[in-house]
Amino acid sequence: MQLVTVEIRDTAQNQLITSIEILSPVNKRDPGLHSYRLKRQRLYQAGVHLLELDLLRRGTRPIVHPSLPQAPYLIALTRAQTGKTDLWPLRLQDNWPNLPVPLRQPDDDVTLNMSAVFHAVYDEAAYDLSINYQEAPPPPALSDEERAWLQNYVI
Repeated sequence: MQLVTVEIRDTAQNQLITSIEILSPVNKRDPGLHSYRLKRQRLYQAGVHLLELDLLRRGTRPIVHPSLPQAPYLIALTRAQTGKTDLWPLRLQDNWPNLPVPLRQPDDDVTLNMSAVFHAVYDEAAYDLSINYQEAPPPPALSDEERAWLQNYVI
């Protein structure tokens, strides 16, 4: 299984500014969960912004937050040196958000259009040819609301 990270770096100083982590099943169960939590801590201590995309319904979330919402999917942005974490809880039927990607000060955040990214990856990987949408989705089971939405969704 391939683990995916996108890095935003200051090329002049070869310094990591922002890490975008796309969580995998390995990150959400031990022993990978413990290792990933240590990686999160190292990034925070190194002053790196962390944008995490948890698009998996199964497993344990690596993020610990006092008001972690109950949602099947979650995007979290922890900004370096502030300890502040912004959360975007998502349901299957929700639109993808535009996400801020922090850069080094004094530069402003750049916006990541998640809808455009998702559609580009979907098209490039030809998922429409490799996924059988007539089969039931993998566990955990979808809610009644999600099933109803999925039956009406046209790809």
